Amino acid sequence: MLPTARKFPFSDPAWIFEPKWDGYRALCLIEDDSVRFMSRSKKELTKRFPELTTIHRSIKAHSTILDGEIVGLDENNLPCFEKLQNRKLCFIVYFVFDCLMLNGNDLRNEPLVFRKGVLKRILKKSPRIRYTDHVVQEGKELFITIEKAGLEGIVGKKADSRYVGGRTKDWLKIKTRAGTEVMKKRVETWGR
Repeated sequence: MLPTARKFPFSDPAWIFEPKWDGYRALCLIEDDSVRFMSRSKKELTKRFPELTTIHRSIKAHSTILDGEIVGLDENNLPCFEKLQNRKLCFIVYFVFDCLMLNGNDLRNEPLVFRKGVLKRILKKSPRIRYTDHVVQEGKELFITIEKAGLEGIVGKKADSRYVGGRTKDWLKIKTRAGTEVMKKRVETWGR
């Protein structure tokens, strides 16, 4: 499920808002002691992030499919994508924000807030896998906080949204000035 870009933040009681993490979007497939990470383009990421192969110990489930972002955190506990790419001086964390399957039960047709509630209940405290918390309604306020911190942006999600494949307007990404500038620099660098 991919968010659609939106220019300006908004507040709405039917929506929840989360930080937009700057890392690698990844599905995590857990079956007993097996952990696999797959990118949006179905590329295997597991071997690239061996630090995360034991996160199953921090999940109260035999099998699950999670959606989240693999993020590198710097010494100030802030995302550092460039260091993550180069594997330098960053602590690797999987910030999880959705639960699609749990012990054989398909949760994709359940409302997002229900799925997030299930997710929060199955996660044990761990430095390597962290629940992505959210605020209800107050998107403008969260955006101001995120922008002041120099982070990438926020994602607004309809609280009752079902999990569907592809790009959707039920999830919206709103980038801060810092997030927009970082992406411009990356595109320029990648274009060389």
